[in-house]
Amino acid sequence: MDRPGSGMRRLIGLLLLLNLGLAVVGLGFMFWPVKPDAAVEFNGDKIKLVALPEVQPPAQPPTQELAPVPTTEAEPTVPALEKESAQAAAAPAPECLSWKRLDADAVQTLTGHLKRLGLNSGSYELRLAQRLGWWVYLPPLPDANAQRAAIEDARVKGITDLAPVRSGPLTNAVSLGAFPSLDKARAHAEVLAAKGLKGMKYAPRPEAGEVRLVLAGKPEGKVAEGLMGEWPKGLKPAACVPESP
Repeated sequence: MDRPGSGMRRLIGLLLLLNLGLAVVGLGFMFWPVKPDAAVEFNGDKIKLVALPEVQPPAQPPTQELAPVPTTEAEPTVPALEKESAQAAAAPAPECLSWKRLDADAVQTLTGHLKRLGLNSGSYELRLAQRLGWWVYLPPLPDANAQRAAIEDARVKGITDLAPVRSGPLTNAVSLGAFPSLDKARAHAEVLAAKGLKGMKYAPRPEAGEVRLVLAGKPEGKVAEGLMGEWPKGLKPAACVPESP
């Protein structure tokens, strides 16, 4: 018959033996020499690097260029004067031009302008309605006494075709002859100048009225362009219907 508590002592002793055995086994694994595993050998000469095919990026669809959108530009505004000039250049030059009246200074300016356009005195005529509408004269003098003195001086020089102007806008002028054309009036003025008379002028007579520029032929080229272009101040003509000579 066992003593009380002997069974418990045996169990405890058994557990201590088991723990001791486990400790001895653990120490044996720690200190027991272990043969290292053989290194894994590779057949290097049989290893080949295989180049992977180059992966191309997916082709992009070609970019379609958009056609430029036409822009509508506003037509530049042409000044009214340039429009008139362009229209005048397109229209044929008239064969007859007219002025309501011309004085002596205007005649000088006009004939000079026509000469610059290439028209000589034989290629045009400044025509008046009156048969003897042109005259040569001494401009108005300060008073009647000066007028008489000028007449006496002209007579001394051998000039007999003269007459005093006693009324109208040219009072105290001296008439030196009336003529049917500008050419004849100009020629007479040159004769008087050769006799020593000074200061005379030639122009349409005050009552002669409209003056027409009649050309000998149809204007062409630079002459036509000049007739349709700019005129001296105050001398822009109006178109008229040419009359027979």
